[in-house]
Amino acid sequence: MNLQAHIKVNSQQISPYVLLPGDPSRVDVIGTYLDDFTILANNREFRVGIGTFRGKRITVCSTGIGCPSTAIAVEELVNAGAKYLIRVGTCGGAWRSDIPTGSLIIPTASVRDEGTTIEYIPQGFPAVANFDIVNKLILSAEKENAKYFVGINRTHDAFYGDQKSITKWGEYLLSERWKNSDTPILSSEMESSALFVIASLRNVKAGAIFAVNANPEPLKDRVNGKDTPVVTESSEEISKQTVDAMIRIALETVLKLP
Repeated sequence: MNLQAHIKVNSQQISPYVLLPGDPSRVDVIGTYLDDFTILANNREFRVGIGTFRGKRITVCSTGIGCPSTAIAVEELVNAGAKYLIRVGTCGGAWRSDIPTGSLIIPTASVRDEGTTIEYIPQGFPAVANFDIVNKLILSAEKENAKYFVGINRTHDAFYGDQKSITKWGEYLLSERWKNSDTPILSSEMESSALFVIASLRNVKAGAIFAVNANPEPLKDRVNGKDTPVVTESSEEISKQTVDAMIRIALETVLKLP
């Protein structure tokens, strides 16, 4: 029943099911979908609330931006009794030209292009989402009639990082063998690899779903030196609709869990 140092909740306050937005303000947005929603704590980047969705108690906890704070939130939530954790967030422009603004991405795994999880386990250990949660997210996305893509994500540390850190992942696309291929890395964001690695190490289940809120930023174009203008949240209405669909899908997924 110990109070967790950063998220400021204890095991008597939270449920086994947790949604993890990055943005603290999105905790309250998710709360509008829940009955009897109550804010439990608000400390630093961690805003924690709890409510009920069709009879199931669901905790919502923001992580802030990046893997270091995400790792803190996940560790303390698990300490307090969390068993199923789903990240809900945005991922900017997707890395393939066929994934437009307004799409959703369900990652099966994340490239560990960040420094936090190296503190836990060597680089060769994979950051993979739980198979059951991925499948249930897909089923919920189908029910929502959402435009979604399933595949590999890249997690990184620097929002304003060097272009070279991105293009290194697509250098193979320059070879003759891959000239007609596209990248298997669908998206890029800053939190999910920490969630997946820590969940595996702590024997809990984790997944994620991302809203694409910018025009595509194709890795193949970047590698070939083509200038791709980035228009983040090019349509506020599309962005809102996509985030709302993402939240509904995540909540429906929780209902399918044991």
